[in-house]
Amino acid sequence: MTNIVYIATSLDGYIADKQGGLDWLHSIPNPEQDDFGFASFMNRVDTVVMGRITFEVVCGFDCPWPYSKPVFVLSHFLFNI
Repeated sequence: MTNIVYIATSLDGYIADKQGGLDWLHSIPNPEQDDFGFASFMNRVDTVVMGRITFEVVCGFDCPWPYSKPVFVLSHFLFNI
């Protein structure tokens, strides 16, 4: 088994800001609308693993569920979907 990590982080090592926002991800100019290798990465994996808070953020996006692969959510707490 091979594990591959694809993650966007700020220089302080976090994904979200202190308020849980991801706006900084969109502050970087991207006129070509490049996906920075995400589609290629997704073609190489069989499963997605994410934390509970990331899962909740993705569920809050104003778009259809973005993953066609099985998704496992890691959490310290039980929750219902």
